[in-house]
Amino acid sequence: MKHRYALRLAYDGAAFRGFQRQPGLPTVQETLESALRPLGFTGRLDVAARTDAGVSAVDQVVSFWTRAPHEPDALRAAVNAATPPELVCLDAARVPPSFHARAAATSRTYVYLVGAPPPEALREPTPRAWALPDARAFPDLAALPPPLDVAAMREALAACVGTHDFTGFARPGEQKDPVRTILRAEVIEATDAPTWALVFEGRGFLRAMVRHLVGTVVTVGLGLAPPARLGELLAARGRYRGVRAPGWGLCLARVRYDASPFR
Repeated sequence: MKHRYALRLAYDGAAFRGFQRQPGLPTVQETLESALRPLGFTGRLDVAARTDAGVSAVDQVVSFWTRAPHEPDALRAAVNAATPPELVCLDAARVPPSFHARAAATSRTYVYLVGAPPPEALREPTPRAWALPDARAFPDLAALPPPLDVAAMREALAACVGTHDFTGFARPGEQKDPVRTILRAEVIEATDAPTWALVFEGRGFLRAMVRHLVGTVVTVGLGLAPPARLGELLAARGRYRGVRAPGWGLCLARVRYDASPFR
């Protein structure tokens, strides 16, 4: 008899080359499956959202089968004992046989942080925000730019809310089903530091889609493109030609279900 479980995970994207298994590279999937195999893991690991290299998560969900039964608390402890500190199991639950971490999810929320670089003495080895100025992305910015134009960014973001064909924001060759529904897109400005959070909630996202959206919106915020640029790129449905934000500023913040499997 097989048993169905779900795990809620958090991980530091800097430690992995993305979620999905890649030969010879450290990934979240490989690390987690190695921890689950001694616990009777069988079949495949289903995931709510496949995150790219460098992307972190504070509320990732996976589901899978095991050949042996486990108490949820004991399962969580066993996973944490077998994984590095960069990957943490926050919760575990028994779920019905029909539960699927990806198919059952009603929305996913991503948060992207943008900010000025901290003083050199305080800078961590691995950044968690896209620090501006970024000479590779914006070679014309020779000095620290002025604060981002939040009103212009919000105007740009309004264009992507709703159901649209996001071909122009997908990676080339990955547009088999480019229509996606964005439920919320907003920018939140910190009151005590030059830091901005871009929040996207949607039914699902194409690979690199959020990073392309962020790159466009930040370009608008810097005054290097008009707010209408995002809508123009949506309408054109061509290959994305703008700035792609780096992976390290992105975090999967929440996965929603009609009925959460966790306490």
